[in-house]
Amino acid sequence: MQSYVQNVYHSSDPLHKNPHYHDCHQIILVVKGKIDLCVNDRAFTAKAGSAMIFSRYENHSVFGGTSEYERYVLHIDPDIVKQKSSIYSLLTDRPAGFCNVIDVSASMRALTELFEHIIFEHNYASKLSDEMEQLLLKQLLITLYRCTPVNFEIAYDDVIMSIKRLFENGYREQLSLDKLSKQYSISVSSLTHRFKSATGMSVMDYLQSCRMANAKQMLAETDYMIGEIVEKCGFSDNSNFSRTFKAQTGMSPSDFRKKYKSR
Repeated sequence: MQSYVQNVYHSSDPLHKNPHYHDCHQIILVVKGKIDLCVNDRAFTAKAGSAMIFSRYENHSVFGGTSEYERYVLHIDPDIVKQKSSIYSLLTDRPAGFCNVIDVSASMRALTELFEHIIFEHNYASKLSDEMEQLLLKQLLITLYRCTPVNFEIAYDDVIMSIKRLFENGYREQLSLDKLSKQYSISVSSLTHRFKSATGMSVMDYLQSCRMANAKQMLAETDYMIGEIVEKCGFSDNSNFSRTFKAQTGMSPSDFRKKYKSR
């Protein structure tokens, strides 16, 4: 069994505001201090007793905070969304009213213990550690859900989940609302409404986010030429890709690769 925990740690290092990139979903539990951040152009403040949830598909940056900043950080493999369980939708779905920063002060002891247990299993692997990590991760997500259930939508919609998995795995395909409507035997209007209600994004914007996330991963971790990445990720042409990429990240694909390419 795959645990899907890429990395997990506790840190009291000072806050660094430099832009950074991780190809993963993230959960951060703030223990001390506070930070000011921006997620997809929405500003938030996270203080002690808060948890932050970031999808792989969201752009976020830190622009202020206190010098004392203690937190637990969990990086989750993007492939976790392929699992057929509504609880993992907490990492990607953004229904109406969703907030990336949630108050978990009433559950800090339980969450802190869960993070410590995950850190132990991750760093001191033994028999069945992957299985234990997976159980602890699910328990962590359930605890976060119970803190603010109105913040999440976990009703399982087979059609929408199937389309999401199609996008996450088949982002290279040239897809349209009409094609999806016929493939899943659902009207365009119903598809549009149900997808937006579940994820907080339009159908095609979600597909675009999947393409962008995988383009970033290829730029940072492979030697593919830009043109190859454009083709592999389903963008129409180089100029469209470059324009969209710069609009979302503030830098060109080439500059992004120079900054984040693994050595």
